Amino acid sequence: MNMRINHLASLALVLGFAFLSGFNYRKKNMYGKEVFFKIDTLAANLIVPWQITFLPDKTMLFTERTGEVRLIRNGKLSERPVLKVNDIKAESKTGLLGTVLHPNFIKNHLIYIAQNYGENNKIRLRVVQYLYEKDNLINPKTLIQGIPGARNHTGCRLVFGPDKKLYISTGDADQPILAQDLKTYNGKILRINDDGSIPKDNPFIENDTAKKEIWSYGHRNPQGLAFEPFTNKLYATEHGPTGGDELNVIEKGSNYGWPVIHHQETKHGMVKPFLEYTPSIGPAEATFYKGNAFPELKGSLLVACLRGESILRIQLDQGKVVKQEVLLKKQYGRIRSIVVGPDGFIYISTSNFDLPESKGERPYDMILRLSPSTEKGNQIIAQQIISNNKGDIVQSSPANMFNQLCASCHGDKLQGSTSVYSLVGGKFKHGGDKKSIVNNITNGIVDKGMPAWNGAISKKDIESLADYVLLNTK
Repeated sequence: MNMRINHLASLALVLGFAFLSGFNYRKKNMYGKEVFFKIDTLAANLIVPWQITFLPDKTMLFTERTGEVRLIRNGKLSERPVLKVNDIKAESKTGLLGTVLHPNFIKNHLIYIAQNYGENNKIRLRVVQYLYEKDNLINPKTLIQGIPGARNHTGCRLVFGPDKKLYISTGDADQPILAQDLKTYNGKILRINDDGSIPKDNPFIENDTAKKEIWSYGHRNPQGLAFEPFTNKLYATEHGPTGGDELNVIEKGSNYGWPVIHHQETKHGMVKPFLEYTPSIGPAEATFYKGNAFPELKGSLLVACLRGESILRIQLDQGKVVKQEVLLKKQYGRIRSIVVGPDGFIYISTSNFDLPESKGERPYDMILRLSPSTEKGNQIIAQQIISNNKGDIVQSSPANMFNQLCASCHGDKLQGSTSVYSLVGGKFKHGGDKKSIVNNITNGIVDKGMPAWNGAISKKDIESLADYVLLNTK
């Protein structure tokens, strides 16, 4: 693969931020302060750089979903990978995913990486611990494995908490109802010790049938985990079904509802989203800005957005949302990873080689650096946004169910999408009679990316969905 370093000319972005005083690390009111970014391309011609992380000496490591860990030092990309995982399962959204350093990396040199692999013709997920030595990752030790994966909903973000425990996000693996099943790893946030053992204070440690690693459940596809400074609250981003993307505050042992509730639906014993976004923004990695290069951004939660093709900035004040803005809207395409470097600069990776979402428009990906600039150049004003958080209950008519659960792939009029063929005119490849459609909705076609809705919605609703499909494809 042809790799190159390409330093772009300065591009300044004027961001019209309005700040209020907040936590104690905000030392002065920055109301009306403009922020200017210079944007440089550190690496190009990559294929989905999924996770960026920094070593203490400021060396950058990043995973490419195809199975390599790459290194950038002093602005130069090394041609030789730090690690090549030969049995990686890179299909659609799977591959080499989240990465995190051990909190005591300076002494023990340990790094953790989430990986998809194949087992008995199924996609699985594991988390492997490595020793970093002389620009190589050696001595692999698998801490947890056998986590169900899928071409679409496999997670997986890794983060160490203030408690020095490793938190792992998993997707529902296109089997939504299993997100509610404590006997499975599907649709969970897991918590383990740094050696793979299970903490004694995990919420289900005394439940004989539950997976003891579970910290929270009822998740669809969480791809961002970030602990807020000073409060130590864990925030998680999550992909919803045709909208209904979420930002959640994760509490020990809590049920976040998927697939029983989603969007603005509520149910006793299930946690409603802290913030919800319809239409979809596709939230990926999230990070709290803790650097000094941009004092105006102190304490902001920054979220990389895939479908939204932007950075979402959420300003919080004592657990309440003060303001939300979209940055870099439609400038660089889909954004996957976002981190704050040791220099306080912001580093992002694009994710435009995500088929089918890439649509062939931007075939390769980049790693970009956002640093301060005093030059105005091309000016782009940040766009304020408002999330849907009004608590409206969505009625479960067949049309609403289809729009919420199916339209993202099949299209709002069953005209198909870039990943799914049109059903208009009865063009079914897996049976066009009602019995076949009911079976496909019930059991899914998981190897093709279609979820199994058995148990997640009632048999009556499945029948209604099948009737809706038949009525609208004639």
